[in-house]
Amino acid sequence: MDDLNSHIQDAKTDETELKQVLKKYDLDEELALEFSEIDKAFRQLEIKYQSLINTRRFFNNGKN
Repeated sequence: MDDLNSHIQDAKTDETELKQVLKKYDLDEELALEFSEIDKAFRQLEIKYQSLINTRRFFNNGKN
């Protein structure tokens, strides 16, 4: 029985080691950061597009 307990203890993951691995390979955090960067770039693109639309309207109104 002591041999079995010894094997069980050896197989257990150290809590500190587990936290380090989870932090290193935290895919949720990485995906959230990547999504945030994509969202930021999309919003900037959206602002530029709206600016171009407004400029086009301004020039078209000046021709009339």
